[in-house]
Amino acid sequence: MNIRFYHARLLTMQQDCSVQEDGELWVKGNRIEYAGPPKESHESWDREIDAGGDLLMPGFKNAHTHSAMTFLRSYADDLPLLQWLQKQVFPMEAKLTGEDVYHLSKLAILEYLTSGITANFDMYFYPDQIAQASVDCGFRTVLCSSMNDFVSSLEEMEENYHKFQNFSDLIGYCLGFHAEYTTSKPLLEG
Repeated sequence: MNIRFYHARLLTMQQDCSVQEDGELWVKGNRIEYAGPPKESHESWDREIDAGGDLLMPGFKNAHTHSAMTFLRSYADDLPLLQWLQKQVFPMEAKLTGEDVYHLSKLAILEYLTSGITANFDMYFYPDQIAQASVDCGFRTVLCSSMNDFVSSLEEMEENYHKFQNFSDLIGYCLGFHAEYTTSKPLLEG
């Protein structure tokens, strides 16, 4: 779909971070082709949107998420971290299925989008379901391997690296570990 936004204030994140007061933004397919002052176009637009002076800017990126944990919001949030994890979170997470993670990830993605977040790094289990939820929502996700002593192996991490690098243009994969208190030194060295 080709879309033209006009009468927009544009924050383009150039070196001076200036705002173009009466700008246009042209989207062709899934790429921004032009952002700047109004100029003549001979394009056939599928949709033209008058931004009415509203600000258009690059989307935010959330670099640390556990998207499917939306179901734990406000669940025993008055405990110290390790006690909360060991007595509340880990037992609840043990009940999750891949289908649960898929739907909870979609819920999180909808919340991200309402806040201007257009991409995330997600570190959680059931990466296949997280990736599929992201693709189904048209959302960019980098899966971070969440290596830990409980449910991970080096072989699984390598397998996931190769699988998700070619899963979709919307999905990436990077190496990582869950936390220093859940990942042993030998595993990190591996």
